[in-house]
Amino acid sequence: MPAPKNHTPYPGCENGGRPEKYTKAFIESEADAFLEWMEHPKSLYFKRFAIDRGYHPNRLAEFAEQNEKFSGVYAKAKAWQEVRLVEGGLLSEFNAGFTKFIMGNVCGWVDKQETKISGDAANPLAFLLQKVDGQSKDLTNAGD
Repeated sequence: MPAPKNHTPYPGCENGGRPEKYTKAFIESEADAFLEWMEHPKSLYFKRFAIDRGYHPNRLAEFAEQNEKFSGVYAKAKAWQEVRLVEGGLLSEFNAGFTKFIMGNVCGWVDKQETKISGDAANPLAFLLQKVDGQSKDLTNAGD
């Protein structure tokens, strides 16, 4: 809603709406505070930073979208957190099972085994058909 007639708009409301709570200056000061927070030895899970600062952790991603400086700090924080978890897991500072859980759910790591299968994925029976037609080597009776 615009300001009443002959009344100057409230600061931050020049284009309508309520004033911005998270200004560019605020977000950049949070980027600096975030960097300082990462230097503390007890810091680990950066969502704690947001909660301690009084806003929802989803704000971190929003700040990163709005501000280039915060975006760089946020990307660094993600890498920092992953390194901290890996090193803590390797040095047995953290429970191995929970570290694995966090790495899979927070950092996107995947624990999988890959089996190499030769042949044509589009036509899986091609190998057997070649065997029947005599076009492939006899794998079971190599000496005959």
